[in-house]
Amino acid sequence: MIEKQREGEGVIRETVRLTFTGQGTHNFDVTLYRPEREGRHPAVVWVWFAGDPHRGCPLAEIVGERGYILAGFDREAVFEDKADGKVPIKDVFPGYTFGAVRAWALAESMVATYLLERSDVDASRLVCTGFSRCGKAALAAGIYDERFAVAAPVCSGAGGGGCFRYLGDKEGFNQDVQREESLGRIGSTFPFWWAPGFSAWWPEGDPAQMGKEDTFPVDSHILRALVAPRSLFTADGMEDTWSNPRGSALTYLASRPVFDALGARSYAFFREGGHAFSETDWRALVDFCDGVFDGREMPKEAPLVEKVRAELEG
Repeated sequence: MIEKQREGEGVIRETVRLTFTGQGTHNFDVTLYRPEREGRHPAVVWVWFAGDPHRGCPLAEIVGERGYILAGFDREAVFEDKADGKVPIKDVFPGYTFGAVRAWALAESMVATYLLERSDVDASRLVCTGFSRCGKAALAAGIYDERFAVAAPVCSGAGGGGCFRYLGDKEGFNQDVQREESLGRIGSTFPFWWAPGFSAWWPEGDPAQMGKEDTFPVDSHILRALVAPRSLFTADGMEDTWSNPRGSALTYLASRPVFDALGARSYAFFREGGHAFSETDWRALVDFCDGVFDGREMPKEAPLVEKVRAELEG
């Protein structure tokens, strides 16, 4: 442990340093917020952007009152978010061909390994989350690591909980790559996020057009379904057109039969507003986790989900 101090009423902040070990070593720091009271607690692993580490999260409520541990780290400490950035995780594991999204997800799993060694963490109640590109990583972490009981990508868009084939906002589907994140745009703009083979489906020439989505062998409904039989929560803003809220509602509906068949839980939360990991999202996420862990009923479907369902059935 590097540092320990009180962070508001009922909340203790600790900083710990974790080490990747392979053909070399690499250290990165994790900021841990835990309840001051004794006992084992559910824990949320959170890959975040640089800057204010708990921006948008009501710490006193989520940690101090509701009893969740938050363990967050800066994604760039693992894989710098630029084409020519440092990739220390690859230096440790040189045989891997993953991109940044998978590397950030792997780091979430490494934080989970640390948490499971702590006496104040409930091993059956681990959650992985992240926002935007880090939301894509959180979905990957939930797919690959079965220790996470809940995966919770927020405003994750294409390559996350969004959709490749169908793009749209709260008004309807529009296939407008200027407004919604598409396969070609995320591939050509951020090629270092992905495995090398992904480039075969990008559009030829101008990336601001639809690519080869119709022949791409997966879409986000399959990514969602791979989390089952564990649980999945997604959150999106209705005005966050880049994250393709209508496509997210569609992939949620397409994946639900898998969760239902396996007795798992999946919920798509939609709020007013744009691209953010807001206090509203945090409260909805913890409400969902409480429901999963304690067997409570899920809330009603969001109006956008019901609207897309009616369009499909009509």
